[in-house]
Amino acid sequence: MIGAVFGQTEGLFDETLDLKSLQKRGRVGRIEVNTKEEGGKTVGEVIIPVSLDQSTTALLAATIESIDRVGPYQTKFTLKEIEDIREVKKREIGERAKEIMQLWRAQKKTHEAEIVEEVHKSTEEQRITSFGEIALPAGPEVETSKELVIVEGRADVQLLLSLGIKNVIATNGVEIHRSLVNLTKSKEKVVAFLDGDRVGDMILKSLLREGAKIDYVARPPKGKEVEELPPTDALSLLNAAEPLSQYLAREEGEKRMLKISDAMKRRIAAEAANVKERLLSSLLDENGEKVAEVPVTELYDRLDAYREVFGIVFDGVVTQRLVDKANSLGIKLIVGERIGSLEKKPESMTIMRLADFSEQV
Repeated sequence: MIGAVFGQTEGLFDETLDLKSLQKRGRVGRIEVNTKEEGGKTVGEVIIPVSLDQSTTALLAATIESIDRVGPYQTKFTLKEIEDIREVKKREIGERAKEIMQLWRAQKKTHEAEIVEEVHKSTEEQRITSFGEIALPAGPEVETSKELVIVEGRADVQLLLSLGIKNVIATNGVEIHRSLVNLTKSKEKVVAFLDGDRVGDMILKSLLREGAKIDYVARPPKGKEVEELPPTDALSLLNAAEPLSQYLAREEGEKRMLKISDAMKRRIAAEAANVKERLLSSLLDENGEKVAEVPVTELYDRLDAYREVFGIVFDGVVTQRLVDKANSLGIKLIVGERIGSLEKKPESMTIMRLADFSEQV
């Protein structure tokens, strides 16, 4: 797909509007492609970040719309949206300001005198409500808020209430009640904020098994419980919650990394450092030796040419399309800059991020 974007737009205009030239000059960023199968066709979106004036941006969008083939297949591109990054930044600044206010409150609370802390806790305790038939401990906005935070017990609810987070509910154990599952399905965003122990693992598995909608996951370090966290740490972890697919892929990757030799880990780490921020891909054999190095934009199309590849280390997004092709070629490891939304992940494949190897070199 990316090859078609570059190939069919090349030469239409002079160098000032050539995609490759614009990318080299930093006026066009990393091009991201997300695709899926739908009704026997491949549909998706192409996201192109640019730093251009309005007229040039509009001309570039029209150029992309002129692409009519991807490989041997007919294709149609239609502009979906042009988003002004300045407006996005304004929204991000607004959201960050809210986080700073919450962090300020958390820091203030952490340093309060003990007597003031006890008085504060006693007033917050009165704000805990109950939800559903089995009276799950919850905050006062658990039903009205568009977002939901799921924790394990009453003490966790209490901690988040003290930070001003009122859309929180506890599972009260590993068994997940149907009323909680139904509540998650009515929310735009659901975060599971669970203890970093075996019970936390079991609760997350139970939530997913019962069909609860979970969008993000936040966990304290291994062995730590949410209720034991200082308020500032709890808030930082919650704000840094990972998308569910990325969390699951990382957890699975960490388990499988235990089976990879230290020497192999060091080779992968070296290639991760080599490709980072260079839009390159390194193809490795089962001994960690480099088979080939290709541009990220050509990775998908050129992968068929190499038959002894054990792993891919590349400065790009791990997509379902790439995973499917790599699996068909018997590739066992993919390490990318970021893990995209993956609906199917082969059991025989390890998928990780470049950042997971930053301390291995």
